[in-house]
Amino acid sequence: MTSNTYSIVASNYRTSYGKLFSALINQFGVNNINEIEDAIQNSFLKSLKSWNPNRIPNNKENWLYIVARNDVINQIKKKNKATSDFIVTKIEENETVKNDLRLQTILFISAAKSVSTQAKVIFILKNIFGLHIREIGESTLLHQDAIYKSIKRAKKSLQIEFKDQQIDLILKEVTYNEISIVEEILYAVFNIGFDSFNEKIKSIVNEDLCLEALSIIKLLFNEYKQDSTRNLLALFCFHIARIPAKVDNGKLISFFQQDKSIWNKELIDLGFYYLQKPKRLDKFHIEALIISKYITTSSYNNEHWNDIITLYEMLIQYTNSPIVKLNFCYCLHKAQRTNEALNLLENIRNELPKEHVYFSLVKANILKEINPEKSDKIMSDIVNKMNHTIRKEYLFENIYINF
Repeated sequence: MTSNTYSIVASNYRTSYGKLFSALINQFGVNNINEIEDAIQNSFLKSLKSWNPNRIPNNKENWLYIVARNDVINQIKKKNKATSDFIVTKIEENETVKNDLRLQTILFISAAKSVSTQAKVIFILKNIFGLHIREIGESTLLHQDAIYKSIKRAKKSLQIEFKDQQIDLILKEVTYNEISIVEEILYAVFNIGFDSFNEKIKSIVNEDLCLEALSIIKLLFNEYKQDSTRNLLALFCFHIARIPAKVDNGKLISFFQQDKSIWNKELIDLGFYYLQKPKRLDKFHIEALIISKYITTSSYNNEHWNDIITLYEMLIQYTNSPIVKLNFCYCLHKAQRTNEALNLLENIRNELPKEHVYFSLVKANILKEINPEKSDKIMSDIVNKMNHTIRKEYLFENIYINF
């Protein structure tokens, strides 16, 4: 195996994993989740051994599907060898992977009554979007052991609740509750992609992951026409429009220094097209309003910051997210309301893991004028412990630190 082959297989892992899992679970059902997971892993391992620069299939995803499906069949045959009526044949080389069934699979998992919302999010992040446990931990602020246990429990609960049931029959009636869970999942996926801490990629953005979330949220909106979905779609458009300006020549560019001329105007227009006041207020509408104000303002003065603060005060009524509260802290500070910001910051401290990077950055920023020595000490600690190269270089180049 060459390094080039490994790179090709790795790049296919995330984009293909969820499609393979969805196709196989729709075909073989939840009874065989363990077999499906093993088969997908085996298919990627086999690709590492058999692909080389002169022997890489034209349709890599279809190759993985064929191998994984046949693996599942073999496992089921062994498991059911005592059952004479189990009949299935191996897939032929010219058969293709099913249509993208990820939305249906996410909706199906969201419909489970025996699995908590948090466990559903974690299970889907792993099995539909191929995220690693570390990445899920960064998004959910959960320890890795807790994530492993949550996935294991969710799998078992799904197998008990939906034993021998066909997924398409379970999806006959989709409720607003399932749709809202899907929105939360896609929101989490998008945020992981838009602000990536993956040390293996040089950029701060995993654009492919953002676009995957966008494509599925569009399918969800087209299917069910919910106001909240529409506003989440607007939020995604506003954020993706700014991706071209987030990194320049391998260097991270802060929002306030970005070249607005290279923002994607078509996506911004599309965001405003989807942005619509809902019949009942939701957090995605408020978040989309916040970013739309950042995008369109001509001056980041006190009036601007107080407008943003008003929206954050509304947003906090709909979410307990400590990250939202940190953003609120930053806005209070920018509006010259530093004491309020510091008081809120102390309340947030216990809601986040110890030495959380974003918490430390916000605190250092707030303290910069009133206690520069302490601010520099916090920044020094962040830089010394940070492994993400692009962020570390940004801090070195843009923030004066007394070592």
